Amino acid sequence: MVKNYSITRENAAKALWVSTRTIDRYVKSGKLSYKKVANKVLLSKEEITELQRDFGALRQEPVSEIVGPVSTTRSVTTVNPSIEQAIDAKIEKFFLIFNEKDKILEEKNKVIFMLQQRIWELETKIKNMVALPDYSREKQEAIIEKQKLEEKISILKSKIRSEKTKNLVFIWASLVLIIIAIFFFMQN
Repeated sequence: MVKNYSITRENAAKALWVSTRTIDRYVKSGKLSYKKVANKVLLSKEEITELQRDFGALRQEPVSEIVGPVSTTRSVTTVNPSIEQAIDAKIEKFFLIFNEKDKILEEKNKVIFMLQQRIWELETKIKNMVALPDYSREKQEAIIEKQKLEEKISILKSKIRSEKTKNLVFIWASLVLIIIAIFFFMQN
């Protein structure tokens, strides 16, 4: 049988009185077939109609008949066997859907648990790491400290040069005086 893929996810959700996420779960589990046309998911009209009937049967009250004389104290109700079988089938489908939702919920809980573990691992790593702003600030402070030390080094070098110059001048002056003193001693 050729299926007619003409129902959008949104229209199917409205027709079945469920969310589009539920429709997506039905598609994922294989309960609904789909066709993708130009990035749009289209669902089978027949399958949606069948689900509508199934959901409608679950929402309806069972039909009951009153048999015998009507009395105010007691009434006997009987249910048609075919309706009872239909109800049982619908209830079974309901329990299958319920179990499927439980499985989906369990899978989501597993994913949440794994994500929580991963978050905990990342938080632990982050605690042991130096934050980027702190690292940048420390690097900037180190650069400023280096510049200050380089300035002090250049000041000390200039002081050493001036001391060397003073010492050379003093040595030359001392030599000149010694030579003059020797010259005077030799003349006397």
